[in-house]
Amino acid sequence: MSLGRWLLPILLLVLLFCARAALAHEQRPVGPYVLVVGFAIEPAYEGQKNGVELRVSEGEGDAAVPVEGLQETLQVEVTHVESGISQIMPLRAVFGSPGRYTNDWIPSMPGAYRFRFFGSIGELAVDESFESGPDTFGSVEPAAELYFPEPVPAARELEGAARGAQSAADEALALALAAQEQASSLRWLGIGALVLAVVALALNAFTLRRAR
Repeated sequence: MSLGRWLLPILLLVLLFCARAALAHEQRPVGPYVLVVGFAIEPAYEGQKNGVELRVSEGEGDAAVPVEGLQETLQVEVTHVESGISQIMPLRAVFGSPGRYTNDWIPSMPGAYRFRFFGSIGELAVDESFESGPDTFGSVEPAAELYFPEPVPAARELEGAARGAQSAADEALALALAAQEQASSLRWLGIGALVLAVVALALNAFTLRRAR
């Protein structure tokens, strides 16, 4: 009686968790296969280790058969949509989970990401793109609101500060070199003026002597 009373809420929680996990990924039929794509860790936050998650099966429902060995025939191109920066990355099979593939990287910027899978599944050539969004899978969220008790600057903020410091240092160096060059010019002008003064005095003394 007691077990039955707790069993239904537990089952409902499991079903709710599975439903949320499914909503966090995009499912798409590609030929005889079904691809399920999203981030390996949902929700995804900038500066936190994550990766692509790809699940591939042949068929659907109870008849679905996981497709293995695709780490040898598929690659993924990851693109940060706003900046357009992209990189091709390999995939690896997840141990103990047939038909599931992932990789490891750290999203350094928030926003939407696009995953383009290309290569082959069996005899089928594949070139499919999946983009994060409200109707597919979650985008990368800023991590600022998660920090406690003190905020930690994002990598892009540190990079911007480093660029600013480098630019300021370069400008200061250029000004110092210009000042040094100007001081050198002034020193040579002073030496030239001194030489001219000595020559003028010598000529004046010579003229006075001849006049006597």
